[in-house]
Amino acid sequence: MALLAGCTSTPSGGVSSSTDASAGAFPVTVTGKLGSATIQAKPTRVVALSWTDGDVALGMGVVPVGMGAVPTSESGFDPWTEQVLGSSQRPALLDMSKDTPLEAIAALRPDVILATKFYGLDDSYAELSKIAPVVGYVNGPNADTWQDTTTMIGKGLGVPDAAAKSVTDTEAAIRQAAAANPGFAGRTFSLLVTPRQDGVYTVNSTDDVSSALLSQLGLRLSPTVTGLPSSEIPGRSNISYEQIGLVSADVVFATGSPGSLKILDTTPGFTMLPVVAAGGYVPLEPALAQSIAFPSPISIRWSMENLPPKIAAALHL
Repeated sequence: MALLAGCTSTPSGGVSSSTDASAGAFPVTVTGKLGSATIQAKPTRVVALSWTDGDVALGMGVVPVGMGAVPTSESGFDPWTEQVLGSSQRPALLDMSKDTPLEAIAALRPDVILATKFYGLDDSYAELSKIAPVVGYVNGPNADTWQDTTTMIGKGLGVPDAAAKSVTDTEAAIRQAAAANPGFAGRTFSLLVTPRQDGVYTVNSTDDVSSALLSQLGLRLSPTVTGLPSSEIPGRSNISYEQIGLVSADVVFATGSPGSLKILDTTPGFTMLPVVAAGGYVPLEPALAQSIAFPSPISIRWSMENLPPKIAAALHL
């Protein structure tokens, strides 16, 4: 691990801070749904099993020695991660798309493993805990608020003050983006997820992570979609293209792979929706979609710079 600002990396990959003002007291215990992680001393080798966990650490100035690769990025890193890393040494990338790579994780000799957003933690927690203390989620992967996750990881890394600042700066960025775009207030939106040939999921819950962030910009999830029945996936309704008119709103977002988004482009029922014909459709490329669906302080701040212009254009503001 290294620190970005105000700290220097040791030749061995450890870290020495130029200030102890934000140092936490050790040992510390961080309790999650699957167990407690007791960390005896300030970690010098941090491994993040998801890119979001890695991003949270980076937002506090901590560079992991390894982190989960972003499968939709050629470099393995999202653009905001590249931006924050700058010229720093890149963390080793872990392929987390299949079985948990226990040997590769162990080879990085972690002092602590961050896994608050790792969907495979239930199955591998016991084995991972044999390698190093595991900071996991409280409610479920991507179910804890980004603020709570940042605070928890900051405690485990011994940088609670940096965690608090990361949260404060990010909440300020959201407020600033909303204030700069007063025309968003009260305008309705819908959010389609992973279009298929036989239908599409639409977010129907204001508790959805992406929906919650969009709402903080002043937008309002369309009452038409919030009234739809949920599918087997909590917070999402599964509709056919015969029902696609139900997603009409002031702006319609969609996420998915480039191939799945092309399905919408060739579906007459969708392309003929008045909102789409008027330019109110915003397809979210993978990075932009991930920045709000798997939020960290640095991804949110990046999204607050890159998403509002697209919304403003769709609303003709």
